[in-house]
Amino acid sequence: MRASDGKQEQALLKRLHQLEEAALAEVFDTYYQPLYRFIYHHVREQRTAEDLAAEVFTRLLDHLRRRRGPNKHLKAWLYRVAYNLCVDHARRSVHRDHLTLEQPLAGPDPDPSDQVDQRLRAEKVAQAIQRLAGPQQAVIILKFLEGMGNAEVAALLGMSVAAVKAHQHRGLKRMRQLLSAAGVDEEN
Repeated sequence: MRASDGKQEQALLKRLHQLEEAALAEVFDTYYQPLYRFIYHHVREQRTAEDLAAEVFTRLLDHLRRRRGPNKHLKAWLYRVAYNLCVDHARRSVHRDHLTLEQPLAGPDPDPSDQVDQRLRAEKVAQAIQRLAGPQQAVIILKFLEGMGNAEVAALLGMSVAAVKAHQHRGLKRMRQLLSAAGVDEEN
């Protein structure tokens, strides 16, 4: 992060703590979609992801009204809240292994058998991600689905870069085992 980014974030946080409506709108506009995607990769249900993403902002506003909330590292604070909501949701869920078919299939007029193969592979990968331990799951989602670097993931999850690398290594190893058991080879 550049020094100017840090100054901008501090100015935004100051405006947030003053409950400035424009600052709240800016935070929502900036972070809703990335948080929604992060949550969706955890819960795999559109409506649940929407509800949990909205809950992140409800908690932010509640904390700000009580003169609490983030004083620095807004993005990390938001992602930590989102991650904790995902963990709470997983604990409450009775059936975690169901999948939705909400994502559209890629490509113009693809071969139907290719579509089916692609969908089945994507579902098996999603199931493997769902079966990872919480920190491994979060690291894999943030790194490979959200495209974040180790340092950013470490800051967002409140862990060291070494811990991120360890969770990534263990998570990928576990996913290989799960995908191999499900009949998905690494070459496809």
